[in-house]
Amino acid sequence: MIRSINISNYALIERTEMLPSEGFNVITGETGAGKSILLGAIGLTLGQRADVSVLKDNTKKCVVEVYYNVEDYGMTGWFEENGLDYDGNAIVRREISVDGKSRAFINDTPVNIKLLKDFGNAVIDIHSQHQSLLLGRPEYQIELLDAFAGNTNLVAVFREKYEMWRRKKSELEVLKKKSEEIDKEKDYLNFRLAQLDSAALKEGEKEKLEEELNFLSNTETIMATFNKTVFKLRDEEGAVIDTLKGLRNALGDLKNVVKEANDYESRLESIIIDLKDISNEAEYKADALEYNPRRIEEINGRLNVIYELLYKFKKEEVEELLEIRQNLSDKLYGIQNADEKLIELGEEILNLEKEMDKDAKMMHEKRESSCEGLREIMKKLLVELGIKHAEFVVDLHETDKFNFNENGTDEVKFMFAANKNQPLGDLSKVASGGEISRVMLALKYMLSRSKHLPVIIFDEIDTGLSGEVAHKMAKMMREMADNMQVISITHLPQIASLGDTHFKVYKEDIGDQTISIIKKLTHAERVDEIAAMISGDKISKSAIETAENLLKH
Repeated sequence: MIRSINISNYALIERTEMLPSEGFNVITGETGAGKSILLGAIGLTLGQRADVSVLKDNTKKCVVEVYYNVEDYGMTGWFEENGLDYDGNAIVRREISVDGKSRAFINDTPVNIKLLKDFGNAVIDIHSQHQSLLLGRPEYQIELLDAFAGNTNLVAVFREKYEMWRRKKSELEVLKKKSEEIDKEKDYLNFRLAQLDSAALKEGEKEKLEEELNFLSNTETIMATFNKTVFKLRDEEGAVIDTLKGLRNALGDLKNVVKEANDYESRLESIIIDLKDISNEAEYKADALEYNPRRIEEINGRLNVIYELLYKFKKEEVEELLEIRQNLSDKLYGIQNADEKLIELGEEILNLEKEMDKDAKMMHEKRESSCEGLREIMKKLLVELGIKHAEFVVDLHETDKFNFNENGTDEVKFMFAANKNQPLGDLSKVASGGEISRVMLALKYMLSRSKHLPVIIFDEIDTGLSGEVAHKMAKMMREMADNMQVISITHLPQIASLGDTHFKVYKEDIGDQTISIIKKLTHAERVDEIAAMISGDKISKSAIETAENLLKH
């Protein structure tokens, strides 16, 4: 229920606070006094759009705050799921800044508009001309039938599966399309991968082969050079090593004469040893070398394979080919996985459809068994509301198997006739505005007795009614208030007199401004207000007596 409504700087409202009672609250006031402004302000906290045009003073922000008690709404899980503090109460605040920016809060936690709307749908039901138009929509009609049939929880479970089914169907279509596109290049990918696989490439292989080929191609030159080195250093007449040995011996003879001779001798000895090592190694390598045309042919063949692949794939290094091979392998693996995923998704969808079909049948059975009961109750209520020859029928039929919508496989249409011998027709097409309002009230009244509805606000549902029908409507609202909080904006004294709490909206000129004021009336003020509703501006004695009598009942 709503504990309080606080509004500041909204339209003609400068600042006001409204404290509705738990039961039946009525709001009266002349046309244009600002009753619709009050609803507009509440609508802000339910996620309706707003801009700077709502600001009374465009130098200050607008703030609307509604304080709810939500202990009986079973919303603990919803608050936890959305990371909101919960203590059985909820303070919903909407702010519109001077630059038109909007902010929304639930229990001082910032929330987006969608969350605001979700919360509003759970805690408050505003019955207005707009909602009466909703009655013509099949999805709203089936929602009302489900509420009467006790299908609400089953529908909620079904819709979770339905949304999952839709997502998986969409995912399957995307995957199929992607798979079809990939399949077109599957053979080409396999061909390219086979080319690379057959080559069995190894990292660094090309460089090693090129180095080996270069060596083998120069075997004769290498052998000749090594042999020449051995010959010049050691074997020819007057070889370098022999010549250096003679110099070493000569310097040795001078070591008693020239003090540096000993050092020179040692250095020459070291050089002679190095040259001997060089000549020995050169001789060994020359003997080990062998010209191998077969190996050269093998290397050339292997390098030709590598060079051809590099040319085909427009790359320069074997490492790049190896990377391409890995990418091709991954892509083909993905194709294989996609095929498996297609099968898996298809099985999941089929299993979901079987579950949904079972749930849809259960919902249909409950709806079907409730249609006659709803028809009888609605006909009785509509007759009491002044439509003496009312006929009301629920047209329910199933669609094809697995042809699911968010409500199962059913389609619902409310059929209505207001006069004798009038054929039943689509409610939205054959009923007048006043008749649709009475149908809506009858539905809400009926549901309030079988289902815990949220706070309900009736916005001038009594337009065009009077006399006994108005009295019956007032009694229905009064009875609804035994189970829920009801707020009714009304022009009828019959309804205004039955309220537990009575508020009046009126305009007042202050200086050069006109403002709307919402005031809770005392008993005496209620008598005057209801008397004015009966007789107009000139309140007669009889109108006062009638008002007092109305307030006694």
